[in-house]
Amino acid sequence: MRYLLLIALLVLTSCATKVPSFMVVPQVFWPQATELQGAQFSFGVVDMRPRPQSLTIKQGNNENNYRTSNDVRLQIEETVANALRDKGAIINNQHSVQLKIQMNQLQANVLQRPLDHQVVNQVALTVFIQSDNGTFSKSYAGDSSYTAPFKVDLAAVERELRILTEQVLNQLLQDPAWKAALN
Repeated sequence: MRYLLLIALLVLTSCATKVPSFMVVPQVFWPQATELQGAQFSFGVVDMRPRPQSLTIKQGNNENNYRTSNDVRLQIEETVANALRDKGAIINNQHSVQLKIQMNQLQANVLQRPLDHQVVNQVALTVFIQSDNGTFSKSYAGDSSYTAPFKVDLAAVERELRILTEQVLNQLLQDPAWKAALN
């Protein structure tokens, strides 16, 4: 009886669907200029994506959606806050000037076919600045796609989404338009 119970347990656990580990941990690299020296503002990242999942795998009629293993909003907030401080900014959450980055999209879509898979990545962010001088907003986006043979490699999908996120963040951070709106 014990052996039957053990075999049934092993069969059930081997049939269970494993949730993939999927993380987005972007980094940004800026030139060493202190172009925001003395600029003071509050800063935050808000997640306004239509759905919280960052990975969708579609195979035939079956579609599975997965969240990142890490808090991607917090990860982007910490990465950008550190980059802003490196540029000389003073982040003070009580300050009247507000700089916000809105995450509109951060998604990897995988279409798994019998002999290959296609991956489409999409990242869209918007900068909002509110001060006594008025408001400013500008959107930044990027997408990438590739097709590869056989079954999807989640580490490759994770890497490509991270790289695209870094590209969009660098595009945003290097844009002089929002820096002028801060002053």
